[in-house]
Amino acid sequence: MAALRKIKINNSLLQLLRRTTMQDRTVIITMVGQEWASPGSVLDLFLESFCIGEETKHLLNHLLIVALDSKAFQYCKTVHPHCFYLSNSSTRYTKKKQLSLPQLRNKFWQEVIELAYSVVFTEVDVMWLRNPILQVDCLKEMTIACDVYSDDLQNISYVKDGGFFYLKSNAITSEYFKYQDMTRILFPDSQNRTLCEETVVNEELFETLSLRVNYMEQDRYGGFCQQNINMDTICTVRANCCDDTESKLHDLKLLLEDWRSFTKKNSLRGSSPPYTWRAHSICKG
Repeated sequence: MAALRKIKINNSLLQLLRRTTMQDRTVIITMVGQEWASPGSVLDLFLESFCIGEETKHLLNHLLIVALDSKAFQYCKTVHPHCFYLSNSSTRYTKKKQLSLPQLRNKFWQEVIELAYSVVFTEVDVMWLRNPILQVDCLKEMTIACDVYSDDLQNISYVKDGGFFYLKSNAITSEYFKYQDMTRILFPDSQNRTLCEETVVNEELFETLSLRVNYMEQDRYGGFCQQNINMDTICTVRANCCDDTESKLHDLKLLLEDWRSFTKKNSLRGSSPPYTWRAHSICKG
């Protein structure tokens, strides 16, 4: 921690991290832009999922919403108490250089980790029906909702990204992000890869750094690209395989309606036969 005193720290971010942290210094983080941050938007449904999920409502106290533009930031402040505006001037690593969005996201995660906070990141189109943090292996540097269903490990088109990961704050994860800086200079196209894809493409790097990865069990996360989801075990559902925002909103609303029906039937009967859910009706896998 002594080294941190020599570095310029964003006090606004630090205060938010202190307010949202769990006892083990873990913070839940999502990022959103103006397209998905307005009344009746994806952000609203995301927050609603926490309210109706199974033992997830209290997790809102530990959720930091990172806005990627001013309009998203202004709307965030009307629906949630913990909002941060991320720009090229709000992270200590950017200096005078303008970073792309993938670079800015990585710099932000790096800053949080180096402030000694572990990160639970969730895409904003991931609905929290149960607490996925219970699936995190805190002894490993990373837990991720990611599945490679191809024998060709270099073919990242066959990666199923659940839009959820955990990063432990330690020297290993910090070193990983430093390596990412160098890689993105030498190979600019690599900056568009998700962390899920990175676990496939850079498997040797993870081994070199001793960065241990825990892959979530596949029945704990899902998405609209899948045909079937087990409502008895699922924790998170991502609205992927949608052509546009309207389709995403339509099917997410169906999903939350179906979840309410599922939990109501279970509470009345104690147990129930396998539940048939309507979503996704527009987004197709």
